[in-house]
Amino acid sequence: MEFDAFVAMDWSGASADYSGIAVAMCSAGKSAPKLVSPRGRRWSREEAAEWIEKRLGKRQRLLIGLDFGFGFPYEETGYLGGQAQGIDDIFALWALIEEKSAGEADFGCIQFVGDYELAHLFWKRNAKPKLWVERKRRAEHACEELTGTRPDSLYKLIGPKQVGKASITGMRVLNYLHACNGDRVAIWPFEIPRTSVIVEIYPTMFRKLAAKSVAKLRSRTDFNRALAVLGSRPMRRGRTRLSDHETDALISAAGLRYLARDPRVWTRPELDSPRVRREGWIFGI
Repeated sequence: MEFDAFVAMDWSGASADYSGIAVAMCSAGKSAPKLVSPRGRRWSREEAAEWIEKRLGKRQRLLIGLDFGFGFPYEETGYLGGQAQGIDDIFALWALIEEKSAGEADFGCIQFVGDYELAHLFWKRNAKPKLWVERKRRAEHACEELTGTRPDSLYKLIGPKQVGKASITGMRVLNYLHACNGDRVAIWPFEIPRTSVIVEIYPTMFRKLAAKSVAKLRSRTDFNRALAVLGSRPMRRGRTRLSDHETDALISAAGLRYLARDPRVWTRPELDSPRVRREGWIFGI
């Protein structure tokens, strides 16, 4: 598929004063990806959502990758361990999360994970609860099988690798963007790509693809070698030190551009599965 530009966001579900969001962008062709600076000293989730909405208003076809899970596992009992009766598609799930978040600022998720009907599903502190179930989507299992990486369950909210809070806050953002911009962007794989497209990404997969390792890219030499594998020119000299969040966003933007031209990523047989249509898929798996 053809796009004018490629955007990648490393996401954060943290509360209060966090700095885990990074935004990178590259144009079609081979130019090196560049970081997009926030208005202030850091990105908030609200500002990131506003930035996406503004970019969607321009005359460009964008492929936007967001680093969080787009949906919870859909089990025999349905979503959320059977606690979401009557919710049978991803858009209804996002609406339920928004309803239970009750307007929490900055797309926060404290109220949702503390909901009396849902709190028992999440591993939130200390040792793993005896009755906790490591529920995973088909996408997480496929990612582990095909890349040797091990994405965490969205129900795990503890530890440096956890993506649960990021995913819940992100689903609130997706609900907002879908409601406000449904005619300008498709959220994949739930909708057929029309103009711009938003996809789920896993930066560890791009590092494995480009550097043959899941380790963070901390030297400029290693980073530029990884970019070359993805068909990108090297980054010019700039800041001497980039955070892990920034390098993940940068390598993901280049990775999106590299993979988007391969028709196989858009036509995987798994994408026709009713379960995947309810859970989402990691772009490039």
